[in-house]
Amino acid sequence: MILRVLLTTWAWPSHLFPMVPLGWALQAAGHEVRVAVGPGLTDAVSRAGLCPVTVRDDADLVGMSTAPALNSWHKQQRWTSDWYDRPELLSPAQREMYAALGHKQTAMAAAMAEGVLDFARDWRPHLVVHDAVTFAGLVAGAVLGVPTAATLWGNIAIPRHQRDPLTGELAEDFTALFERFGAAPKPEPDVWIDPCPPRMGLPSPEPRLTTGFVPYNGPGGCPDWLRVPPGRRRVCVTWGITTGRIQTDGDPDVFDQVVEAVSGLDAEVVFALSAAQRERLGADTGDVRVVEALPLHLLLPSCAAVVHQGGGGTTMTSVWSGTPQLIVSPRPEQMMTGDRLQQLGVARHLVRTELTADPAAGTKALREALLDLLDDTAYARRAAELRGEQRAQPTPADLVPRLEELAASAGPGVPGSEVR
Repeated sequence: MILRVLLTTWAWPSHLFPMVPLGWALQAAGHEVRVAVGPGLTDAVSRAGLCPVTVRDDADLVGMSTAPALNSWHKQQRWTSDWYDRPELLSPAQREMYAALGHKQTAMAAAMAEGVLDFARDWRPHLVVHDAVTFAGLVAGAVLGVPTAATLWGNIAIPRHQRDPLTGELAEDFTALFERFGAAPKPEPDVWIDPCPPRMGLPSPEPRLTTGFVPYNGPGGCPDWLRVPPGRRRVCVTWGITTGRIQTDGDPDVFDQVVEAVSGLDAEVVFALSAAQRERLGADTGDVRVVEALPLHLLLPSCAAVVHQGGGGTTMTSVWSGTPQLIVSPRPEQMMTGDRLQQLGVARHLVRTELTADPAAGTKALREALLDLLDDTAYARRAAELRGEQRAQPTPADLVPRLEELAASAGPGVPGSEVR
């Protein structure tokens, strides 16, 4: 049976890229794959070798992320490391911010759900695979009566932003989104697809398909200098694109402290940045190497350490390459990841707001943590062990039969269930 599988995600590449290898695997197995995205991601889908379907998406993601309710989400004080399992530890302000994040994700889904459904009603997919916080995929599955699977992007906990963290009740706007299309709310997908090694992820009762992580960091070639081993220890500094897009003028930014902390380090320093971030370094970059649009999976295997903000793509590519990590977390999701990887002995974790509160002390802490990663060989040994666990997991190709079974579970009479 040839399946029609609809993938969908919202407007930032960091949520698209983790889905790409699964799209490849489905196509290689002979299934038809379409990726429903807003106009801002159409080219990225095409460059990844998948077929985009452009749907209307007029959500102002930058505006929503910098609105008063969420303006400080990306520069939070440290949250307690076990808040996910003990939400009663959250302050009222933290609970309000968590709810605001869910409202933003529901608003994003509302902006694209009608376009996704317009296409899906005509194409009649057997299965919808959506990013973990792309609720438009849940809506499409509920309206069409087909199963859904959600892809995690390397976050160690399953997101539940549509629910009150204390009571578990669904948010009113989330329920209203389904009612708008005449469907009963579908709070969760039928299954989660999780690339985290079991030791890394937080346990939970939700059904999961564990998969090995296959890195896709965008298109790009391998430069000549990467073809030979480095003459000395190599350190990669890479900074998330998302933070750059929502950074507001006047915000203290730990990136400048990182630049100072690696200055004069007895190592080859490679800054892997976007074009806008490259401009912030200025014309005189000293003896560091600066690269743009270089896929991290080509660079990180040669590195003794990587400094980053704990985003899912960079974190999982670092685990895949066995590279010790210095995580400088700006928000609770990355704080959980940093704490977890530090507990596993493969990373050091520092919180952005604690570093910017006293820039001189913060810069010193950054340098000391990085030297610890470089000088203590236990980090590299444990990172290699975690890499082995990750690479022993089933590949995306191994998941295809499981997804075929999920699609078949809808039974006869479901729109799009006929054999092609």
